[in-house]
Amino acid sequence: MGLSITDIIALVTTAIGAGTDLSTRKIYNWLTFPTAVLGVALNGYFNGIYTGFQKVGAVEAACAWALATAIMCFPNPGKRMHFGDVKMMAAVGALLGYIKFLICMFYFSLFYGLVAMFLILKSIPKEQVKGFLLLLKSFVFAGVNLSEGFDMAEVDKARKKLIPLGPIIFAATLAAVFADRFTMHFLGFTWY
Repeated sequence: MGLSITDIIALVTTAIGAGTDLSTRKIYNWLTFPTAVLGVALNGYFNGIYTGFQKVGAVEAACAWALATAIMCFPNPGKRMHFGDVKMMAAVGALLGYIKFLICMFYFSLFYGLVAMFLILKSIPKEQVKGFLLLLKSFVFAGVNLSEGFDMAEVDKARKKLIPLGPIIFAATLAAVFADRFTMHFLGFTWY
């Protein structure tokens, strides 16, 4: 199956957003707002664009835009996510519709967790890797907290470091566009 116009716009927009986020740590309004409006307008103009299983119309695109904004704004402890990331995901929701947006959120969560774990593991000093693995093993299997005897300064510094989310949003959109059927079948939704 070929790509729809909204798939292509979502991929191009998130690629541009990834580039600006990496270079300036910002995803600009001039990119996100027109893209979201274009997503709703295109879906309305074509009276629904077929995106995999669902036919997304203007109402569904607007609802996906609102759903994306609500999901991305709600769990923001410590203001670690900025609103450019939220607006980019809302634009993706308006372009792709709610089913592909939820697939995109699945991959976003997966990729974000992998990047965060990589950065934390990378921050552990080489001489403390064995101690960290013992700490992790004791925490998981025995429920014992051995962090008092372990230097967690570098790990805490890595944990507090802000991660540019633009590239993660791009990767998640790429996965949602090209692996939507595989993902839905993997999750047990054979109707998709």
